Amino acid sequence: MTDPFTASDPFAALARLRAAGPVHRLVTPDGPPAWLLTRYADVRGGLGDQRLALDRAHAGGGYTGFDLPPQLDAHLLNSDPPRHTRLRREIAPSFTAQRVRALAPEVRAVAAELAAELPAEADLVPDFAVVLPVRIISELLPLPPDARAEFLGWADALLRHSPGAEPRARDTMRDMRGIIGSALGSAPPEGSLLAGLLAARAGDRLDADELTSMVFYLLFVWYEIMVHAVGSTLLRLLGEPDVDAEAGVEEVLRLHPPQLLAAPRYALTELEIGGTRIPAGDTLLLSVASANRDEDVFPDAESFRPERSPNAHLSLGHGIHACPASALTRVIAVAAVAALREARPGARPVVTAETASWRGNFRHRGPASLLIREASTRGKG
Repeated sequence: MTDPFTASDPFAALARLRAAGPVHRLVTPDGPPAWLLTRYADVRGGLGDQRLALDRAHAGGGYTGFDLPPQLDAHLLNSDPPRHTRLRREIAPSFTAQRVRALAPEVRAVAAELAAELPAEADLVPDFAVVLPVRIISELLPLPPDARAEFLGWADALLRHSPGAEPRARDTMRDMRGIIGSALGSAPPEGSLLAGLLAARAGDRLDADELTSMVFYLLFVWYEIMVHAVGSTLLRLLGEPDVDAEAGVEEVLRLHPPQLLAAPRYALTELEIGGTRIPAGDTLLLSVASANRDEDVFPDAESFRPERSPNAHLSLGHGIHACPASALTRVIAVAAVAALREARPGARPVVTAETASWRGNFRHRGPASLLIREASTRGKG
C-alpha cells in the first residue's frame, strides 16, 4: 500500500488508502508505528473523542511527534482536560470573536504596508507569507523589538532552503529559547496577552514550564500553519479577482490544509474504529488532509470550488482542541489576498497548484516559492 508520508503527492496516496479502508497501520518517517485514520467521520470523531489523549504520558511506544524538553512541552497540544481547560482559559480572551474583529484593521494595515513594499520581482513566500504572520504574532503578544527581529530572522532562515533541505524547527531549539527568554524578560503592556500569561504565573495559575511552553506554542506552533495558509491562499486566489476572498479561503484551507495531520492521539483504552482493533497506548494519526477530500462529505472533492457551501473542513481542528487562533488565521489570509489585489492588481502567480513546488514535512505543507508576474488586464473589462 502506498505510504502517504513519503509519496510525492500525499493526496493521491491518501485517496488510495481512503478507498481501501478507514484505518491503516503505517510506519512514520521517524520510525515508530501509528494508526492512520483517513475518512471524514472517523477523523472528525477522533478530534473530539475523550478516549483519545494528547498527553504523551499515555503513549505506549508508538510515534509521539516532536519530542520537546519539559520546559516547552506543557502546552495545549500535549494536554488533556482538566489541564487543557485551564491553559486554554488563560489565552481565550485574546481570541474571542470581538477581539479578532478589533484586530482586523491592524492586520489589514500591516498586510497593505507589506504589499506596497514588495519588490517588482517578488517571491510571495519569503517576502510576504512569512513576514505577515510574524508581524501579527509579534504584535499580538507583543514581543520586544529585539525579539521581533530574532523571530523574523528565525522564520526567514527556515524558508531560505530548497524544499527537503530546510532545517526542522526542532533543530533551531537554541534560537527558540533565546526568543522566548527575551519575551519573558520584557515588560509587556498591561492588558496584553503576554502580560496576562506573566500575571497567571505570578498568581500560580501557570507553573514555570507551562508559562514557557505557552509562549513557545503561541510563537512557534502557529507560525508554520499561518505561513502555509497564507501561501496557499495567495497561490489559489491572487489570480482570481472575482472570487470572494472569505469563501475562497475556506476552500483553500479544505483543499490545501496547512497541517496534513492533527496532533498525535493515544488510545486510553482498547478501541475499535472502522472495524480495526486498536490497543490501549497505541498512537493514532488523524489525517485532516484525507478527511477534507472525502467524497462522501465533499462532492467533487478534488476540485477547487470556492462557492462550496457548507464547507465543514477540519483544517483548523474541531471540538475542544480546535485551534484557538483559527479566526485570526482566516483574517490574516483574507487580508493578504485583499492587500495584494489592491497593491498589485495585475499580479498572477507564475505557477499553479499543480505545478508549484511544495515544502514541509509529513505533518505540514505549503508552497515553497510563489513568484508573481504582472499580467495584462486588457479584455477583462
